[in-house]
Amino acid sequence: MQTQALVLRSAASRENDRLITALTKESGLVRAFANGARKPKSPLHAATQPFAFGLMHFTQRGDTYTIKEARPEGVFFDGLAADISRLALANYCAALCVELAPQQEGASEHLRLMLNALHFLSIGTRPQHLVKSIVELRLISLAGYLPEDPSLQRICAAPLEQAFRFIMDEEALLDLSRTSQIYVQHQTGRKFSELTYWENL
Repeated sequence: MQTQALVLRSAASRENDRLITALTKESGLVRAFANGARKPKSPLHAATQPFAFGLMHFTQRGDTYTIKEARPEGVFFDGLAADISRLALANYCAALCVELAPQQEGASEHLRLMLNALHFLSIGTRPQHLVKSIVELRLISLAGYLPEDPSLQRICAAPLEQAFRFIMDEEALLDLSRTSQIYVQHQTGRKFSELTYWENL
């Protein structure tokens, strides 16, 4: 399988390997091994870092996926790492996506959403609470839980390019952030440690 993919999680595996969780355009969430990817000179090194995006070629044997080839087209980590708060929020968005995105089916809208969110977080040109709320509301609606509130539905239904351009004062933005957070926690039945970390910064 060859598809566009965004690395949401990347963990050490064995001596020089990585185990990644990627959001793919064609097959949703995929967990795959990247053999030798932790070696700096590995052709898989850059493409399997957290928040790297590119074209990946997966092979499958039984239930196990392995990355055969990968060509990075963008790496958001450096921009995110410039601000610990933005990196922490990106980690929460990734964790929420892992919770809600599908497996074994297309996820092009999820991928577009996450790429836009990571772009704005990495360059720091949108309020973090706005990015958080848009990711929360659109991921939960894509999972089939569309809010009943008309204002929240507007955020879920707006073209993605417009959603990140919503302008509101700080009080309204914080209220939106609290509302979207409560709704997501109610629908998922859990609170994310990544969110708690971001809130405590």
